[in-house]
Amino acid sequence: MLISFHVLRVLASNCAGAGCDWFISLSLLLPLLILVATAATGLAAFSDASRERASSAWAIGLGVITLIGVLGPVASLAIFRDSPDRFIPVVTVLAALVPISALVYTFSSSGDRGAEGG
Repeated sequence: MLISFHVLRVLASNCAGAGCDWFISLSLLLPLLILVATAATGLAAFSDASRERASSAWAIGLGVITLIGVLGPVASLAIFRDSPDRFIPVVTVLAALVPISALVYTFSSSGDRGAEGG
């Protein structure tokens, strides 16, 4: 979704006139979908890490990263409201932290489960 947002942004910058009106709804919907997906991914990873007793550090870390990934873009909007060229990269990094962290957790915990035989 992040990549599609950036592609949409490039296409919209090269578009002019009434034929570009369809970009408006997508440009509003896609960031909201990214925020929802970020929250869902973070909550799923946090929930999984919370169930495992040995991974309490992972649970705390994933919880903090999820909060940063969800609340960070909202705070960034207030901070960078007049400069979208700064806002977009910051929000991209904040939103990408959550799925990347969830992937790292998944691969590290699946290696631990494989060693345990379960």
